[in-house]
Amino acid sequence: MTKKQKLLLIGIATLIMVMIGSTSAFFATSSRTHNIITTDGVSIELIEDTEETGSDGRPVPFKNIDNARPGETYSKIPQIKNTDNTDAYVRIKLVTSVAHADGTSNKVLPSIFRLDFSRSWSYRDGYYYFMRTLHAGETTTPLFTTVTIPGKLSGEYEGSTFSLGITGEAVQAANNGDNALNAEGWPEE
Repeated sequence: MTKKQKLLLIGIATLIMVMIGSTSAFFATSSRTHNIITTDGVSIELIEDTEETGSDGRPVPFKNIDNARPGETYSKIPQIKNTDNTDAYVRIKLVTSVAHADGTSNKVLPSIFRLDFSRSWSYRDGYYYFMRTLHAGETTTPLFTTVTIPGKLSGEYEGSTFSLGITGEAVQAANNGDNALNAEGWPEE
């Protein structure tokens, strides 16, 4: 092969390589995207009514009881309403305490009160869990409807103030277990 032919062959090979490189570059592309994923939230309202109804036909909200008497039963109806458009699991925690006449205070067990608990709720780890999904706009059945002050209290409770605090919590139900007891994401204490 002559020198001219070798140069011609090298030139054709180089031209073919440039064409292949250009062709493959023509079919390759890249791009970058930025995706945002948001999650839905849950929103609840804690309702504490009584069995009384006002002149408008609506339940009368629970108010503190002054001068409660041992052995007396009072109407207190705690419920949770799902105020969001997302299904939720809900739970309630009762926090009970007593402020003594001498100015000291301490927590007492909820069992100091007699409460008529509903079967729609299940107790575990200090919380009462509503045992079905609470759909958007729904309200739970009451956790209880009455509170009875013990008939016999020791003298240490004379002039004391009892507190029965109620805290409601919720987590989304979608893709979060098959009931409130198995759900994850509950607020930490």
